[in-house]
Amino acid sequence: MDVGGTFTDLVAYDGERLKVIKIPSTPGEFHRAVIDAVGRVSDEGEVRIIHGSTVATNALLQRAGERIALITSEGFSDILLIGRQNRPLLYALKIERPKPITEDCFAVPERIDAAGAVVQPLDEAAVAKVVNEIIGREVKHVAVCLLFSFVNPDHENRVGEICRRAGLTVSLSHELLPEFREYERASTTAINASLRPTVEAYLQALEQGLSQTPSNAHGTRSVGFESSRNTTLRIMHSSGGTLSPTQAATHAARLVLSGPAGGILGAAFVAKTAGFEDVITYDMGGTSTDVATILGGQPQWTTSTTIDGLPVALPMFDIHTVGAGGGSIAYVDEGGALRVGPKSAGAVPGPACYDRGGTEPTVTDANLILGRILPDQFLGGAMSIRPDLAETAIALLAKQIGKSVIETALGILRIAEANMEAAIRAVTSRRGHDPRRFTLVSFGGAGGLHACNIATSLDIPRVLIPPYAGVLSALGMVVAPPVAESSKTVVHLGVELDDARLAAEYGQISGRTMETIPYEQTAATEAWADVRFKGQSHEIKIRVMRPGWDEISATFVAAYQAIYGQAPANRDMEIVTLRVRRIGKSAEVKLPTLSSTGYQPVSPIIEHGLVAHATGEKSQASVFTRSDLLKNGPTPGPFLLIDPQATAYIPPNWTATAHDNGSIVAARLA
Repeated sequence: MDVGGTFTDLVAYDGERLKVIKIPSTPGEFHRAVIDAVGRVSDEGEVRIIHGSTVATNALLQRAGERIALITSEGFSDILLIGRQNRPLLYALKIERPKPITEDCFAVPERIDAAGAVVQPLDEAAVAKVVNEIIGREVKHVAVCLLFSFVNPDHENRVGEICRRAGLTVSLSHELLPEFREYERASTTAINASLRPTVEAYLQALEQGLSQTPSNAHGTRSVGFESSRNTTLRIMHSSGGTLSPTQAATHAARLVLSGPAGGILGAAFVAKTAGFEDVITYDMGGTSTDVATILGGQPQWTTSTTIDGLPVALPMFDIHTVGAGGGSIAYVDEGGALRVGPKSAGAVPGPACYDRGGTEPTVTDANLILGRILPDQFLGGAMSIRPDLAETAIALLAKQIGKSVIETALGILRIAEANMEAAIRAVTSRRGHDPRRFTLVSFGGAGGLHACNIATSLDIPRVLIPPYAGVLSALGMVVAPPVAESSKTVVHLGVELDDARLAAEYGQISGRTMETIPYEQTAATEAWADVRFKGQSHEIKIRVMRPGWDEISATFVAAYQAIYGQAPANRDMEIVTLRVRRIGKSAEVKLPTLSSTGYQPVSPIIEHGLVAHATGEKSQASVFTRSDLLKNGPTPGPFLLIDPQATAYIPPNWTATAHDNGSIVAARLA
């Protein structure tokens, strides 16, 4: 299950067949669409539901989480307000700092030093006084982040005990993120404490609804989360693994990129089947677009994500998100310029063409009046849309800027595509990767309508349009392996961290991951290290094949040279943090051959109406299915590729070829 702001997608796999459902989301009560979709598929035998959601993401972006208090060490109560001194916009005359998660910050007398020794005992009477003040402010949730608790958590544990006895829910920094850098640790812990009640309430409503799902008109029986012993619910987290509902609620900050993580795994899966290892993932939905890179078949991940200006220092896929989707609203700004997004029409009221009360022009409306969406084939014909309402909405905007309706619609698409191109540059050329070496994997309900134009602008030679492109994030959750991660900051050990100690520390960290994924269920175990030259403030994350200083030193220098061109000579290095990722065994899903995927020809194959291209020229465009392309062989554009869940537009100067597993590879002509 992938719950987006506009649509909710379900992919069901029974070991032989794939079944797909795509329905509008239900904003405000997103779990209702999940329950509806699950109720449409049979749940005979053992059922495993893997669920990705934007609930945590939206709560963070909208600051809609619960009010919390932060308890930290004396002298550090301003930590969330001060943050770091880096400037995101170097030449901006006025910097607007992101609003912190909370301004209810308290400090308690205590101190543990960098080696873990107690310098000042915890003043428990002061803690009790702070707790009473928190309760007096009617705050029910607390984040606790004390200095050096990642080395010695005794004081932090004791503060947590006092808070829990008073009836407060508590997030402890050393349990969530046992690493140095107190600001990032405090920010992550505060975010977790704020999101936890929201995520918990959502999951409780979802579990209750699933347990009461009635049989529907299709004759399927209730899922029965509570009543069926054979049904389990797992929640996708931001680095590609899954959590139980209880774990997901406790570690709510790990869900902030839950849905997009499924898309990364789905893209890696289909790219591998098509023979591509270095790809850019391009996931355009109704509300936003998510892009990332996969190198050598491996999704890239990071521990330094910033969301809406707030650091979340947990392991996550390295995803860049922009507010550009099919529902992104076009408008004229105060300076008279045409803008698109980030505000979205969402599922309700949705784009004007949905006929649900929306009147503002969107990217979907623009594609519709340009002839790139067939009104009678939207969502496989399951949803009716109206071109006349789309034209009315865009005509009002066209009048404002003195352009024709077609010119305005093309302008809307060009601006939206420019925003998405900037996102792709952020994960490629700005990080030293040449986009011309990659294949663009296009998915999401709206991705195929823009992928070729974006690839043309960035000199990307080919586009992969995988089968089930409209629901690929949900497919990625089906093939997602379980992932367990653990880390430990060791920079304070200094000379004690010899090869023997390194091996022992890795062994201890690895042992913690085995609590989640036992050895017999393990497919791979990866060791990583954050390393830097002494005196530097930031680290490079490297893969460690054998835990020893010589191995780590050589790997680090090579990585440093690859990023910066050369490494400084005669500089000592230091290992800052050790990490272990344990990857479990995943479901073996084989994509069905094209003849059995259910892609039926549009009957009859039609010459579609005039399609307006990027140049403003119009021409007839055929309508094909994947089965048609398999029979046709390499097929030049322009044409529309129709799927039950999505439409792709292949423009002039591009040609597309179908593989027998349903993948379409579009290549740019010289």
